[in-house]
Parts: sequence; structure tokens; C-alpha cells
Amino acid sequence: MLTIKNCKYITKDLDLAQGDIFIKDGVIAGIGDYFKGVIIDATDKLVMPGLVNAHLHSHDHFNKGAVDNLPLEIYLMYLRPFYSGIQTTPEEIYYRTLYGCIEMIKTGTTSIMDDVIINPLLEEAHLDAVMRAYQDAGLRGYVAGHVLNIPIDKTIPYLDQSVDENLKMKINRDYPPVEEIIAYFEKHIAKYRDKLMKFTIAPSGPQRCTLELLKGAKYLSEKYDVPAVSHILESKMQKYAGDYLFGKTLIEYLFEHDLLYPNLCSVHSVWVTERDIELLSHAGCSVIHNPASNLKLGSGIAPIEKFLSLNMNVSLGTDNISANDTINMFESMKLTGLIHKTKNINYNNWLGHKEAFRMATIEGGKCIKEDIGAIEVGKKADLLILDTFNERMMPSQDPVKNLVYAENGASVEMVIVDGKIIYDGEIKTFDERLVLEKIRTLSDHINKVYIQSADQAGEIHNAMDIAYRRCLEEKDV
Repeated sequence: MLTIKNCKYITKDLDLAQGDIFIKDGVIAGIGDYFKGVIIDATDKLVMPGLVNAHLHSHDHFNKGAVDNLPLEIYLMYLRPFYSGIQTTPEEIYYRTLYGCIEMIKTGTTSIMDDVIINPLLEEAHLDAVMRAYQDAGLRGYVAGHVLNIPIDKTIPYLDQSVDENLKMKINRDYPPVEEIIAYFEKHIAKYRDKLMKFTIAPSGPQRCTLELLKGAKYLSEKYDVPAVSHILESKMQKYAGDYLFGKTLIEYLFEHDLLYPNLCSVHSVWVTERDIELLSHAGCSVIHNPASNLKLGSGIAPIEKFLSLNMNVSLGTDNISANDTINMFESMKLTGLIHKTKNINYNNWLGHKEAFRMATIEGGKCIKEDIGAIEVGKKADLLILDTFNERMMPSQDPVKNLVYAENGASVEMVIVDGKIIYDGEIKTFDERLVLEKIRTLSDHINKVYIQSADQAGEIHNAMDIAYRRCLEEKDV
């Protein structure tokens, strides 16, 4: 049992209230006057729900600062050796995952949905390393295994015409049969049903997966009631890909095959049409907004205000560390509260601090299907305690505005997940210094992999650039 005493806290309605928060068995059991269990004196502190990072890729954690000024499709070529994919040991994966946890925990992220590539695809030990890292860190959420089974030159318009046969042989690889992929995911969805961390499936995108694989993902998502994560209409090039490959938008293609469903999380959704938005809304899909990566990769600004106007669930993510260079959710909240004001001259319809805060808390909880994100009786006790005696939080006319626009995570003094303290000025669940020392010993290896990635990407860069520019020349894009 735990009591947070004399605190000011953010209510579900985003007002400021004061009282004691009593936590029992990992749940907020009462709000009022409580003095039970371990007492945390939070006088002059602020308590808020833990932040939910609904979209990141931990397989990219070693690529911080690696790429700039490239659009999505070309940028992806440089993240890992293009022909062989990521070749890492379970130990490297374990420390790579914990490395990301350091920044997230210290800046108040308590829940995540990690869309991670397991390479080779069906490698048990590599997946176990990811799961073990998050379990050791004490975070809540999902590892979503990223999967595709269509070669890249068949997914990007015109690329097959600009790649020579030698390159095609290098980039084309054999994929396991779909039934084997689905069996693997089903086995691990059933295996990882931990109280905090679970496993689910992330079909990469409609153009990168066969219909059989997309239908298998839907089957598993509905059978086990877990989210399914898919990148849909992230870039302008993907907008044209729908027309080029299917004669319709990627959302319409999914709708045609009964592949829009409530558990589907559409990541990015920047280049959606009005019809796409209606279809997503009618199907009850969620959208995951990633403002930083959409800006860094030049993908655009998603029409979040339109999704919200239809009462769709919209959550927030940081995306790849190389397409953002941080996995700090306070930054993502600030960007969300700012960039959408540039799209509409009618300030009465602007999206601001309240929407950004909800997307990073209670709406994120809905996305990962967890009863979190608000301070009220019955919610799971994932909470942050913040110092308010600093230049970011003073003066404070409205603490939620300070949290969204002024805070950077430095005020986070304590992180509680499932009623357990995992950070109180230092990480309690693992040795942060040991992890950083391990990453330092891997630096030469990481740099060699980056050079190898750049060399291999250079072989296909020109072909990809030709395909990219041909797509952008299309008048209907």
C-alpha cells in the first residue's frame, strides 16, 4: 500500500485538485484523506498520470543522430544493412532496449507500444531479450512484432523499373509461409500475457503485407483482443502507392477486404482523404500521431483535428529515435499543441494543450487497451510526481499548459508504475550506469554497422530517388 500525501493532482477533466491518493494492489483505491502504507509527502508537488508512448521502434535505438534531410522511403534505407537486416545478439538487444528505457522513465513515460523488428523474423531468443528488458525495467505496454512479406521493389511505385536485376537479387529475400508467421505470433501472444508487458502483431503496412498476412493479423487481434499496429499513409509517396498498386487509397483497400476493425491502430495517417477518415471512424480504428518524425522526414502534418471531431481515439508517439532523436513524450505533447495551429486560420478550431495532454495519457491508454491515463478511483496506478519549484513550472496559471508547453521532463521526481516506484531521482529497476557502460563498449560496433548500412543504401539510393521523384510528379498527389 502507498499513500501520496498532500498532493495537487491533475483530474480527468484537466482541472487542479488537492488531496491524498491511496494506492493498493497497483490500483488507485481512494482519493481523499488516507494515511496507509508507505507515505510519500508530496506537499508542493504535482501528480499527473504517467505518459503513454504509443509508437516507437526500439530496434532503431542505436541510430540516434544518424540521418537527416531524407524523406521516409530513402531514410529507411540507411537505418540498417539493407540486404541482411539487423544482425544483433540477444545481449545487444537486451541492452539496446534498456537504453531506450532510461530516457523514457526519466521523462515520465510509464507505458509503451514498441513496434520492433525481430530479425531473423522467427527468432525466439531475440524476442525474449526485448521482453525481458521491458519486464526488468517495470514498464507497461506491448511489444508489437513488426512483420511484412512483400519485397520492397513491389511496394514502392516505379522502383521495380529503376532497380537493375543484380540489385533485385540482393534486396529480395525469402519470407516464411504466412501460416508459420501467424503461428509464431499466436504462440507468443499467448506466452507473453504478463501483468505489465504483453505481445502483439504489427503488420508493417497494407502495401507491404499480403492479404493473407493482413487477415491473419486481424484474426489474432480479435481472438486475443490485442491492438494491431500498422503504418498507413505516412508519406506522400504512400498516398500515390495506393493508386498505383490498388487503384484506390490504402484505407479504401483495407475497407474493401474487411480489414478495418476496432483494434487496428493506424500509425501516422498523414495523407488520408475525407473518405479515408470516415472509413477509419466508422470502423472504430485508432490513430497514432507522431508529430516529430512527420516533421523531420518531411511527411507532413496529420489532420488530427478532423479525427478528433469524429470522436476518434487519437494517441501520441515519438516514433524512431533517428526520426526524432529523442523519445521524450513531453516534446511530442508540445509539438502536438503547436503545429496544428498553422493549418487553420479559424482559431476557434485550433488543437491545443488539452488535446495534446489527453492524447499522451488517457487516449494512449485506450490505444494500448489499458485502464490508465487518469487519476481516479479504479484506474491503474501509473503516476508521476513532479517538482513545481523551478523555472518551467513557475508561475503557473494553468499547470496543464505548463506541462505541455514549458516542461521537458526535468521536473519528474518520481515514476510509479502499477503502484511500484521505479524512479525516484534514480532508476530503481536496473543499473542505468551499467547499461550506459555497455552501450559505450558497443560504440565501435555500432559505428561499423552504420557505415555498412550507408554503403549498402548508397547502392540503391539513386534508384529510390528516381522512384520518389516520379511519384511526386504525379498531379493527383
